[in-house]
Amino acid sequence: MLHVHSVHSDGVGDVDEIVAAAKRARLDFVIITDHNDFDVKPQERYSDGVLVIVGTEISTRSGHVLGLGVPEPTFRFTDDAAEVFEDVDHLGGLAMVAHPMSPESDFQWRGWDLPGSWGIELLNGDSQWRAAPWPAVIGSVINYPLDSSYALLKVLTLPDEARRRWDRLLITRNVPMVVGSDAHGGVRLGSQVTVPVPSYEALFRLAQNHVLLDEPLTGDAARDAAAIVSSLKRGRGYVALDALATGTGFFFNAESGSQQWDMGDTVSLSSSPVLRAGGQVPDGSTVTLRRNGDVISRNEQAVSWPVMAPGVYRVEVNAPGWDVPWVVSNPIYVFDPAEREARGQRSLIPVRDVPPPKLIVDNFESASSFESGSDASTVVDRNVTDVKGGMDGSRAARLSFQLSPPTAEIPSPFAALVRLRPDDLSGSLGLTFLVRSDREYRVWVQVRDENTRSEDGTEWWYASVRSAPEWRRVAIPFQQFRTRDPASDGRLSLDKARGIVFILDSGVARPGTRGVIWIDDVGVY
Repeated sequence: MLHVHSVHSDGVGDVDEIVAAAKRARLDFVIITDHNDFDVKPQERYSDGVLVIVGTEISTRSGHVLGLGVPEPTFRFTDDAAEVFEDVDHLGGLAMVAHPMSPESDFQWRGWDLPGSWGIELLNGDSQWRAAPWPAVIGSVINYPLDSSYALLKVLTLPDEARRRWDRLLITRNVPMVVGSDAHGGVRLGSQVTVPVPSYEALFRLAQNHVLLDEPLTGDAARDAAAIVSSLKRGRGYVALDALATGTGFFFNAESGSQQWDMGDTVSLSSSPVLRAGGQVPDGSTVTLRRNGDVISRNEQAVSWPVMAPGVYRVEVNAPGWDVPWVVSNPIYVFDPAEREARGQRSLIPVRDVPPPKLIVDNFESASSFESGSDASTVVDRNVTDVKGGMDGSRAARLSFQLSPPTAEIPSPFAALVRLRPDDLSGSLGLTFLVRSDREYRVWVQVRDENTRSEDGTEWWYASVRSAPEWRRVAIPFQQFRTRDPASDGRLSLDKARGIVFILDSGVARPGTRGVIWIDDVGVY
């Protein structure tokens, strides 16, 4: 099971309590995804027979994203979903959009057009309570002490819009789907009182991810965690309401002679595959086969379908008396090699062109227009020039820093390279520069323009860039810069630019972070 919160964010249980609940629910693995941190990463291991995997839930302006199978980065994720997808992909992980159809507007997903290989939570345990009408919730609360599984099943819904959104995404690329428990272990009532409803165990029993592995689990925590995340990323599996009936015996595959393909696989139409779905399903169940979201076959207990057209094929199984599907499968894709390649390309994070600068603002070969800046407690080297730090042994700007811990007086310590002077950057499309660092960071890049309504007469527009130990040229379009200024005039006035700033703060770096960043050839294109 994935999407679980502990006491390190807004959950009520520690890792041992989560593991105990997972063991009672007969789970093989549990993925803890506390909000915006990796505090329990050191506890990533087998515990009492349950594999504990640690990811994180990242808050963005487009909604929440689960980062699975990623090491703890040396930087913090930003609130830009496109940058989060880029970073999770760079770290070798899987990005899953959490509770995309939540009834809470702040939790709904708004980045449906963003590129990448991200998948979605089709079903989310926490969203069920929020979406259910009050009479159903009250009835569920009454029934919960008697039969927690039945109580949760009665408020369970799977909005048609969630499936339509998924099907639309599947038209262009492979999109893995999971169920997220979003388990918190209960509800907090103030700082001292918690009500353990719904419990970890109840949500773990409600719905589960059934993952198909290429090989059995080995007992090696790192290897098995990688295998599980890899299968989730490939869509090799299905979700089932195990509180209704165990989903272990379900299957959906494609066959052609002695060959067999499973969920998440791509099959060539020329193989003349036959799709089969069924297995151990509740008596009287309806098995529905869909192509590109449309129903093409519906039978009792099982489906067998010779494929005659390319497309995305997936299965839903409805148990008698229940509107919510008992099983929803990930797709089997039937495409020729050219379309398979095209779909793979559409899943990649696009590589942005880096045009040459048309104007260099500062190449640091003489007296620099940049100086260091920091809060009163952060340590920075006031000498910002490295005489041989550039790409070819030339001069470059250097920010050597150690961020201090936040305090009540200084809640967001920062270190910066600052250039405050008027510039006319009109006619330019974006900012460009060279950057490297002693290790990977996310660095804020600010362009400030004149705005008399702002507190200091300038409005701060920002984007971010990931730096690495190797030099690389970066180009950031001005249209990508955004602002949080409540007095914003709504536009970045390039003819009234008043500053360029490179800055690290607690939004992109952990307190106490110490390092060096080099910047060179700052200009516009």
